[in-house]
Amino acid sequence: MEFNLVWLIGAIVLAFGSWVQTTIGFGLAVVAAPFLVWLAPGWVPVVLTITALLLSAINTWNQRQDLHVTSMIIPMFTRIPGTIVGVWFLSMMTTETLQTFVSITVIMAVVVSLMKSRFEASALNLGIAGAVSGFTGSTTAIGGPPMAVIMQHGKPESVRANLSLYFTYSCILSLVGYSWIGLLNQEIILLSLSFTPFMLLGFYIGKGHRKHISAERFRFALLFVCFIAGFAALAGALI
Repeated sequence: MEFNLVWLIGAIVLAFGSWVQTTIGFGLAVVAAPFLVWLAPGWVPVVLTITALLLSAINTWNQRQDLHVTSMIIPMFTRIPGTIVGVWFLSMMTTETLQTFVSITVIMAVVVSLMKSRFEASALNLGIAGAVSGFTGSTTAIGGPPMAVIMQHGKPESVRANLSLYFTYSCILSLVGYSWIGLLNQEIILLSLSFTPFMLLGFYIGKGHRKHISAERFRFALLFVCFIAGFAALAGALI
């Protein structure tokens, strides 16, 4: 497969993931990671994290009127030790291990999202979710589901805005960690930035769909796609 074709598929996947995240508050990495880790393992997690940082910053600004910053202080704090452990774990991974871990993380995220249990958005639960999110976010760029599960029963506008703020902060932490272990270089940064127009396309489409899409039906369709993608990536890693 030629690099240009890989880049184009990656761009389309990132645009779709950006649309999903802008619409429901998270999902860029859950959607894109299984495909990218199969197409170009070297792009995960840096390309995802840089794209998510730019998208989250834009979404935070766009939804700033619905922010409740104080509720995010504890998970932002517990995100730090989770990130440190995650970055260390990432530095020890082989490509095959990364593919398998991304796949399992996506599948687990789908299963947890389907649980009927209602988790209270208490300080303790948010703190635990922040630490878990730090670990999974740093290793696979999939840090949204732990926080989304805890916050899913809040007011949609506030949940989307607070998650965007949290992801902006989280991506910065992860990128500091990647720099520390030598994953950041000019080539991967420029590659990541080349996907910006597609990320912006996903953002603008998703922004317009927030009020018009059926959240429940969209959620189950998204989870189904993620589940299939996770199993496909896992099968590729095992084969």
